[in-house]
Amino acid sequence: MSAHLIRRRTLLAGLLALPLAGLRAAPRPHDGPLAFALTSAARARTLKAQVAPAIAEQVLKAARKDAARPVHLMAEVRTGGLLKGEGGRETSQQAQEDWRQARLQALAWRMSGEMAHFEAARQLLLAWSGSYQPSFSPVDETELASLLMGFDLVQERLNGVEREQVQAFCRTLANGYLNDPIKVGGPSTARNNWHSHRIKIGTAAAYVTGDALLIARAKERFLAHVPRNIGAGGVPFDFEQRDALHYTTYSLEPLLTTALMAQAHGDDWYGAPEAKRLAEALAWLSPYAQGKKTHEEFAKSAVPFDRKRVAAGEKGFTGNWEPKGAANVYLLAARFDPAYLSLALELRPPAWALALYGN
Repeated sequence: MSAHLIRRRTLLAGLLALPLAGLRAAPRPHDGPLAFALTSAARARTLKAQVAPAIAEQVLKAARKDAARPVHLMAEVRTGGLLKGEGGRETSQQAQEDWRQARLQALAWRMSGEMAHFEAARQLLLAWSGSYQPSFSPVDETELASLLMGFDLVQERLNGVEREQVQAFCRTLANGYLNDPIKVGGPSTARNNWHSHRIKIGTAAAYVTGDALLIARAKERFLAHVPRNIGAGGVPFDFEQRDALHYTTYSLEPLLTTALMAQAHGDDWYGAPEAKRLAEALAWLSPYAQGKKTHEEFAKSAVPFDRKRVAAGEKGFTGNWEPKGAANVYLLAARFDPAYLSLALELRPPAWALALYGN
């Protein structure tokens, strides 16, 4: 039997199992210590009290619209390198939205206690972790880290078999994304935003496994990547390669998310000497985020696909960069340097980010 046929049968089995998942009795809360990506069980229990009611209500409003949304399980998710209408891009975008929805629905459950949100997050987690075989293309799968952040928030109510399923999936993710040499992508992707996303996914997965060797490998990859990704004076390689602040923030955000995961586990990756250029990059970007400087996006990009997107009229690939694109970057940065908090709030991060990263 071909590997492709086996993969399709595994996916079908996962889909057929979904209706039965909701029939099981609700598992009891877990009282012991649990491995997590970003949010410990103790923090998850206090999250509602820490989030401003207005922010919590925005999270709930967004989550209620999609609480009954069906799972968009796919054998392969691909959006990278595709223009609108090409290669099933829109279908893959629906799958990627599943991963974000797992985080949103889990947050909504923690904000409200409404079981519809718990069940929505649980269904997404079990469907994807039980059937999906990762491609290890980080630009296609970066939101798998969001799926794992959703897992953090609901795992106390999952049973042991369900948690073990997610952890087994995470072991696959961590081993693949922290692999050397890289599994998917050309030589420059070992230096640009692709590798920032590899490290984010791999680190989230490593922490969920609780495997000290995988976590150590993630730290090694992070500390080696920062000085390769960010040049002297804080100028990111992505800016030099793409002539775009869009890709600058697209690389900094996963790096800061990774550092925040380490901080949540008591380890200061952001403050390590090897990572000092991350702070330099935030300082370099801040005049653009404040509106003191402007930048015409992609005007001198060295990447042919960027010219295709300009020709196709895709939004954000011509004209000046919008500072609001750095909202999450500076919200994350404020967790390491509180001086950035006022800038972050001016840029108006989404409610889910304020709830998850803002305290």
